[in-house]
Amino acid sequence: MLPVIKDIFFKRAAIVFFIGLFAVGCFVFSDYGVSCDELGFSRLNGEVNYNFIKTGDSKELLSCDEKYHGPAFEIILFGAEKFLNITDTRIFLLMRHGLNFLVFFIAVLFFYLLGLKFFKKHSAALLCAVMLTASPRIFAESFYNSKDLVMLSFCIIASYTAFVFIERQTIGWAFIHAACCGFIVDIRIMGLLLPIATLYLFAMQKQRKIVPLLMYLSYTIFFIIAFWPVLWLNPIHYFSEALKQMSHFPVYMMTSLYLGKMEYCQNLPWHYLPVWISITTPFCYLVLFLAGLFFAVKNSFVNFAGTLPMQFCLFMFASPVLAVIILNATVYDSYRHMFFIYPYLLLIAVYGFTQLILAVKKNWAVKIISYSTIVSILFVFIFMIANHPFQNVYFNFLAGKNTRQNFELDYWGLSYKQGLEYILAADKSEHIKIAADNGECFLNFNIIPDKDLKRLVWTTDPKSADYYLMNFRWHAADYNLGTPFFQIKVGNAKIMEVQKLK
Repeated sequence: MLPVIKDIFFKRAAIVFFIGLFAVGCFVFSDYGVSCDELGFSRLNGEVNYNFIKTGDSKELLSCDEKYHGPAFEIILFGAEKFLNITDTRIFLLMRHGLNFLVFFIAVLFFYLLGLKFFKKHSAALLCAVMLTASPRIFAESFYNSKDLVMLSFCIIASYTAFVFIERQTIGWAFIHAACCGFIVDIRIMGLLLPIATLYLFAMQKQRKIVPLLMYLSYTIFFIIAFWPVLWLNPIHYFSEALKQMSHFPVYMMTSLYLGKMEYCQNLPWHYLPVWISITTPFCYLVLFLAGLFFAVKNSFVNFAGTLPMQFCLFMFASPVLAVIILNATVYDSYRHMFFIYPYLLLIAVYGFTQLILAVKKNWAVKIISYSTIVSILFVFIFMIANHPFQNVYFNFLAGKNTRQNFELDYWGLSYKQGLEYILAADKSEHIKIAADNGECFLNFNIIPDKDLKRLVWTTDPKSADYYLMNFRWHAADYNLGTPFFQIKVGNAKIMEVQKLK
């Protein structure tokens, strides 16, 4: 944010940025593999809820374990599949990836608008949008993670509508904001924090209109029930059951590699989330975040009302983390269940950037801060381009060098897609027998085009296979089953390998 550049430049640059982002998304959405949830839990959630809406028969829904998982977006995805009459699994998966990214793209637009509302400058608003996009794990998961990233996206949208509602306090905006809040609660139930934050913002206003507030609360309850079909049967009972399951979700003694040890997901160390956030967020953003926290506390003593946006962000960032730590709630696969807190970290970071610019007096200091931030973001973009489409395995230097021995890497099993594609390109045999260390490899058969898919034969017996694929989930050590044939590295970490067995 250099003073010599007029803010109108950044307004025009934002247009170019969003056109470029949309084009990139359209170009790369087919590059990502199949996550282990897409053809299982996620689609099943959409299917049972869609069938209940269509037929009114609740037996299938009530017998499904997914009934306590927010189904709002999954219903849309499954409904789109039925509306478009998609019967090809590959086309269905590509549709999901495309729609997931479209939601994220819209959220980045709203993040820009939210930054503009907070900081009143297009330069800071554009920085918000760029930093969100230049977040490797977030960008990658925006294509295939229909729960955590959609939750993140709608939290951004709902945060924007919250501030518009608080400013205008009209029944119309009460309706819009309530619809957004209801939708995010019905993706992940922890979205209840946003209505709480909205009430706090309302309480801090000098002028408060009670009728719009009451309408907002009524609408929110209505939309929570409307977007979650199982609540139609008994809203109090099933909502309370969903709350219970949120705090201790059963994962059947699942373990996760953390700091070099296999830890049970039901009893992770208290520092699990803080560590994962620290090692997977670009370091520059962490520094700016700490600066933002400092200035938010400092400025609150001078102008408490002026820091309300940062108080909102701090609440939305810190309270979910503290809730997980205090309740010892079940989390796994990095901190993906908490991805929705990430935009608030970035807003505090951009606040730190803007306050640092205001605090320094010398033009050379402004240039150092500005250029250091720009260069840091460029390095993140270079990583994302160089390691496409495996941005989901990004770590900063705080993670150390032996990431494969210390942390989960490709826990979704996405890299199997590239392993299968390499085998198909290199081996022209009519039939190729494939075995793997995890079943997610077989799921990635579904995104291979039919002409190639008919050549692949899945087997659970490595002795009869031609190739063995491994992504090292729950097995950090190397395998030694055959001749190394192909491997994928992100940084120094080998996240996937193919070994030829015959």
